[in-house]
Amino acid sequence: MAFCSNCGKQLDENTNVCTSCNAQAEQSATTENNQGTTSQPNVFEKLNNTSDTTAEYDAKDIADNKVMALLSYIGILVLIPMFAAPNSKYARYHVRQGFNLFLAYIGLFIINFLSRFIKTTKYVWGIPYQTTPGIIVFIVWLLGIPLFVLSILGIINAYQGKAKELPIIGKFKILK
Repeated sequence: MAFCSNCGKQLDENTNVCTSCNAQAEQSATTENNQGTTSQPNVFEKLNNTSDTTAEYDAKDIADNKVMALLSYIGILVLIPMFAAPNSKYARYHVRQGFNLFLAYIGLFIINFLSRFIKTTKYVWGIPYQTTPGIIVFIVWLLGIPLFVLSILGIINAYQGKAKELPIIGKFKILK
């Protein structure tokens, strides 16, 4: 789809002149490159290119257990579908993924807890007190961002009725 570089109006594919401002349309290099070759996938697309096994699940099972699958990605709430929908193959798939994510959150909690033992002494009005350096708190906070993104991806997949592996942690089979 081409647009006029002068006024921004959408151009017909067959014309080289804009009907709105009579400017000569330019063929951009990106349009020509995209038509001739395929573009390289970015890092996010490579990470999110995981196996999709949605075809293996019954459509009725997916429709009936979407909420249970959603709960699998919200921390400790993974226990609800684990015990409430043990016969649903679709819910069990998402419970396995959510349980891996929950264990990763527990690991992050342990790292956060242990990092709080790193203390430096600071002085306010001559009175010493000990605190965790801000850079350590920031680094631990940064470690939580990928887990949050994985939670969102899992929720989106469950809502859309997909049985798609989470990047990185989805291939681990901790629960059967």
